[in-house]
Amino acid sequence: MVSSTSDTLVSTLTRDLDVSQQRAALLFCYSASKLDANSIGWLPKQAYDNRHERGELLTLYNNDDLVGFVLMSRPSPYGELRCLQIWVRRDARMMIHGRALIDELDRIAEQRHCWLLRLWCAEDLAANLFWEALGFQKRGWRWGPAKTPRRHNLWTRRVSPSSQLPAATATPETVELAQSKQTAPHHLSPTATPATGTRN
Repeated sequence: MVSSTSDTLVSTLTRDLDVSQQRAALLFCYSASKLDANSIGWLPKQAYDNRHERGELLTLYNNDDLVGFVLMSRPSPYGELRCLQIWVRRDARMMIHGRALIDELDRIAEQRHCWLLRLWCAEDLAANLFWEALGFQKRGWRWGPAKTPRRHNLWTRRVSPSSQLPAATATPETVELAQSKQTAPHHLSPTATPATGTRN
């Protein structure tokens, strides 16, 4: 649980929610693929249902209001936990929400004996500035799977035992730069944390 001035942020795996909250959270996740498929890609409902059942779907609430989620992989044989999708509701896209989700993902990775967080992000998204601000390092790139492929950057960060972000987190200058590069309709920046373009 993370607290800010007047907001209380709570991250919870969907399988740990009550039944009605689980259903609402899954509907929320289904909608993300439709709203921001250009950034996070499209997935069938079954993909979210399966991750939900396996404890690989993480939600974020701000004062009991559902604002975002992370779809994660199971730990790889190499000790990597992959962020497959991360998405924050359009009217809640602030650095604090994206950061809280990644902080919690870091804690889960540690609990699951992983040493590395890993994700892919389309090169044309301002989300790349978000990952850099959170201490991720660019390790390479690949062509995406779409009919008209885009380059995707590989970002990684070591799991922190203290679950704290590195000192080089977002500064006002980083935030301003990301906002200036933010393109319509809804690409990610450190203050506007929507779909992050993570695809695996």
